[in-house]
Amino acid sequence: MRAFHTDDRASLRPDHPSPLYHQLYALVKRKIEGGDLRQGALIPAEKELAAFFGVSRITVKRALDDLEGEGYVSRHRGRGTHVTYKYEPKVLRAPLNSMLESLAVMGRETQVKLIDFARVAPPPQVADGLRLTPDQWVDRAIRVRLSEGLPFAHYTSWTVPIGPGLTQEALKSSSRLDLFRRLGIHLKEVDQVISAIAADTTLAQRLVVRAGDPLLQVTRISSDQRGRPIDYLVGVYRPDRFQYHMKLSASDVMVRGKR
Repeated sequence: MRAFHTDDRASLRPDHPSPLYHQLYALVKRKIEGGDLRQGALIPAEKELAAFFGVSRITVKRALDDLEGEGYVSRHRGRGTHVTYKYEPKVLRAPLNSMLESLAVMGRETQVKLIDFARVAPPPQVADGLRLTPDQWVDRAIRVRLSEGLPFAHYTSWTVPIGPGLTQEALKSSSRLDLFRRLGIHLKEVDQVISAIAADTTLAQRLVVRAGDPLLQVTRISSDQRGRPIDYLVGVYRPDRFQYHMKLSASDVMVRGKR
């Protein structure tokens, strides 16, 4: 069952306030909106889903019926359930300087715990985003950011090798933006996508939430002054301890290239 994984199965919790059918509905909906289940994809049969997630076929049927009612899937006897929804997010453009300054302030006013730092082969989506060749490796850092000792954000970043200043010790004491500036790198453009996800077991442990709880995810690709993508970051935030606030004017906003 390629679109679903062990963490997905663990995210369905009988003790969660939401009923199981709604948890499954929300999970499949995220898969569709996130591109894991693309338009035209065949959803596994009710019997298969029920066996995989350890729920009844009635639970699966109700989840799929709700998805069909909202236009995410179509269901036909003998042909199965197919994804019909094509997610096309709007593109917003805003001044970069104010966003970077806010990130720099957050870096100075909060604490960071470095979990892992290593040079690794990037995942396919990261390699694509950074325009890397198959033989290029990146520096991966996994961090948790805390405010007053409480975790509110989890970051996984992949950075192209940019110089000797990006080290494990430096990441423990400085924000990455400050390190970039010390190395003479000034960000020219940031491509950012904001979405909602459910906490898997690893995120739940590190952010001190329950598996399946909603989280805010920000995926950010940053390019340097030459327009070269140098950094791919996935930040995940607790919505009860973090707000993403943007103030846009008519002159700042671009939707699909039209002003």
